[in-house]
Amino acid sequence: MSTWETRPTEAAAPSSGRGPVAIVTGASRGLGREISMALLRNQVSVIGVGRSADSLNELTRTVVSQSENKGGAQFIPCVVDITTTEGVNAIEKSLKNSGLGLVALINNAGTLGPVASIASASIEAWKTHFDVNLFAVVELTRRILPELKASKPGRVINISSGASIHPYRGWGAYCACKAAVNMLTQSLAHEESDVVAVAVRPGVLDTEMQNYIRSKCSNNMHVDEYNKFVQLHKSGKLMHPSKPAMVIANLALNAPVEMSGSFYSWDADELAKFRS
Repeated sequence: MSTWETRPTEAAAPSSGRGPVAIVTGASRGLGREISMALLRNQVSVIGVGRSADSLNELTRTVVSQSENKGGAQFIPCVVDITTTEGVNAIEKSLKNSGLGLVALINNAGTLGPVASIASASIEAWKTHFDVNLFAVVELTRRILPELKASKPGRVINISSGASIHPYRGWGAYCACKAAVNMLTQSLAHEESDVVAVAVRPGVLDTEMQNYIRSKCSNNMHVDEYNKFVQLHKSGKLMHPSKPAMVIANLALNAPVEMSGSFYSWDADELAKFRS
């Protein structure tokens, strides 16, 4: 292993001296699952947030069977709906009960739908989308800021998308919401000197979102844009989420203050050392 890979928990150790923990939303599958595993391998405990008890419990069993927690790191499942006050309360309670020091929040949970033109999508569908992809991010971040700031710096990694800067037909809600996440990241960095906030584009991944696009979205996307994703799948060019997950986990533990407020693609030159 490189020196970079073997020392992240020293950089992440909370000032309280308690063991480090990170909160990962959307942890039950795909990118969130891989981020959780990467953090655990670096001996950082994870409060894994999701709506599927079965998936989170399966991940807990995987962590135990693979001895990912051999250094004492824990995977703590938290089955909640992050769009509700009760859900955010439960996450805060899990953090308090863990007795660990919060070093990072990775806002990964999200949804693509509604995939429909602006003219045809209902405002209710847009509101639901923003509840999940933006307002839940704002509320969870706001509520745990005191714990993050105590780490000096705590880190917030917001999962963004290339769609935040490039429109896709039928993805109006998603594109607008991810653009808002980028500006939220900038605003948090501008306001909070004890927090490092970074937005990351993870790339086109072999996850459930891509399966949803291929199986459900052909009628509501531009044919060329839809076919691009289909061909990536057929040619085996969809990326496994473990690659950007490593970068995101390393950023969550080591992103310097100078990066705060930035939006990066996971494979940007500026993040080369986080991929080593």
